[in-house]
Amino acid sequence: MTDPIAFELGPLSIRWYGVCVALGFLAAYHLAQRRSRALDLGPQVAPDVTLAAMVGGIGGARLLYVIQNWEAEFSGDLLEALAIWHGGLVFYGGFLGALIVIIAWSLHKRWPLLLIGDMAAPALPLGHALGRLGCLLNGCCFGRPWDGPFGVTYPGLIADGLLNGPLYIQRQLGVVPPEALTCQPAFPIQLVDAAGNLAICGALLYLGRRPAWRGQLFPLYLLLYAPMRFAVEFGRGDYLHVRGGMTPAQWLCLLLFPVAVAWLVWNRRPATGLKQRVGPSSKAA
Repeated sequence: MTDPIAFELGPLSIRWYGVCVALGFLAAYHLAQRRSRALDLGPQVAPDVTLAAMVGGIGGARLLYVIQNWEAEFSGDLLEALAIWHGGLVFYGGFLGALIVIIAWSLHKRWPLLLIGDMAAPALPLGHALGRLGCLLNGCCFGRPWDGPFGVTYPGLIADGLLNGPLYIQRQLGVVPPEALTCQPAFPIQLVDAAGNLAICGALLYLGRRPAWRGQLFPLYLLLYAPMRFAVEFGRGDYLHVRGGMTPAQWLCLLLFPVAVAWLVWNRRPATGLKQRVGPSSKAA
């Protein structure tokens, strides 16, 4: 059985979810810094982009999670919607939120968006992979019932005798009886997602060394991530509602994949002007 609490600081409980998300941002930031130097970008680009990703990403991820789980978790406690440290972020909400803020900030600073994408693309799946480890320990984004090896059992009750999220969902789906106080073991699908993201990170770092892929790593990331996530979603056991037999993430994958293909086809030409250094006086757009 997993324990979502990493350690206690007096009355404050530090959750593994928050620890892993913080480590994810830290790892992504350091990789973005290395990529920034390799792409001859200015020293302030990586910190600014990372901060923009944190603000837009956490805000968008939490907002979408609250919308999707309003009835189950937040309708009776509005303040709980702000308790991000308890876990509960939706990747695609964070992805879209971070993307909007990064693009807006890059346009404001007149940074070259294609190179910003090259810098950020490998860092994104690295941070995502570490965040998924937090999901595994916290009990969100869990897998289907699984009696085989490596099955993960989450606590049925949390503080003050309240139902834990996995038990509530498994009750609603009929995985366990309505009166059950323990969860059915779940497949650790979060580890599969983490491994897929690490593989994407490695592929992008490898291809990023080749001039032919300059300015194209971000649409390539979308092209690789969409089918991986689409497949992983079949192993998820935490959705109360699906449409047309597919999860909301799968529907978005179906949208992102052709967008990524079209982007790569349109952009598959010699990239000019992408080696320009970004500095205080740069006018590159």
